[in-house]
Amino acid sequence: MKAEVRFGVIGCGNVANNYYLPYIAEVAQLVVTCDKIIERAKRSAELWGAKKYYDDPDKVFSDPDVDAVVITTSHASHAELAIKAAEAGKHMIVQKPLAVNMKDLEGVISAVRKSGVKAVFEPSQPFFSPIMKRIKELIEEGTIGRPAIFISYTGHSGPTWSDWFFKAEKGGGVIYDLAVYGIADSVYLFGKPMSISATASIFLKERKILRPEEHTKTIAPEYYKKQRPMYYHGMRPSVPVKVTAYDNSIISLLYKEGLISVIFGNYVTFTKLEMPTIQVYGQEGSIVLMNAWTGEIKVVKGGKEEVVKVGRPRPYYEESVDHLIECIRDDKEPLPYIEWGRTITEIMIKAHEAVEKTIGL
Repeated sequence: MKAEVRFGVIGCGNVANNYYLPYIAEVAQLVVTCDKIIERAKRSAELWGAKKYYDDPDKVFSDPDVDAVVITTSHASHAELAIKAAEAGKHMIVQKPLAVNMKDLEGVISAVRKSGVKAVFEPSQPFFSPIMKRIKELIEEGTIGRPAIFISYTGHSGPTWSDWFFKAEKGGGVIYDLAVYGIADSVYLFGKPMSISATASIFLKERKILRPEEHTKTIAPEYYKKQRPMYYHGMRPSVPVKVTAYDNSIISLLYKEGLISVIFGNYVTFTKLEMPTIQVYGQEGSIVLMNAWTGEIKVVKGGKEEVVKVGRPRPYYEESVDHLIECIRDDKEPLPYIEWGRTITEIMIKAHEAVEKTIGL
């Protein structure tokens, strides 16, 4: 039985059509799709069964048939849209990052607190993943002794469906897009760090993306309903984009008692990744996640190696939708709520600031 919560989705690109839209259509009431390119909103509505489509987010916020919104637009637009959603009394899921500067971040936090709406700030994955829960339990149980090093690696060759990923002025770059996952995992496991340092670069000065009309045409059953998740494999990007946002980054978080988290995020992993996605090393052992989709954790202690089978996690997009529906229905606060969103976003903003302060030799 579908939930009675009525959703509007703002931003009908890759993430919306791969994850949020199909899942909302399955478990709740999909009322509205919205995109500044009206053809994308129309195609998304037709594909997933929304009753209405708009090219203006304000129409979504003023629509009395909408209870909650999902914001999956370009990074720099998240804060403004989240504030408007809160002021309109709409519950929300906001894709990462929540904001790209501290002023906007505080504006979102204030608006959400004042409105009292339920808000899930992505990424919510650590709260729902059985893998992350088990890693946290192993650490807290003292299985590997006092943790000294946490390493996270998230990388691929770069998006091909929109230019804003590569534009600093639009909030693009790998810190907001990919390093955020390692930051979220680190904060979930160890809390807020004491300090931040970072190094980042623009490895490729030019990238190529699909023509906008090519991207729009893929919002059709022969793509998303047959190949989801669909990442435009086999399509040849042809539009050159000048890169102004970092495509290669390393962030270091320092914790009390000497723990250091090292977080890799990049668009320069051009071959199959050959290192674990998560590693934790302690005084007495280690915990290694070789592949999140296998649901297996390798624990080494006292020279003995054990593989702990936890179970494959669901996509966090689906978990977030379920959780928001539950919080609206039961009138309870979401798990990845205000302080979570503030902490993760602040770290990303300050990581960018730390890059700018790097001392040359």
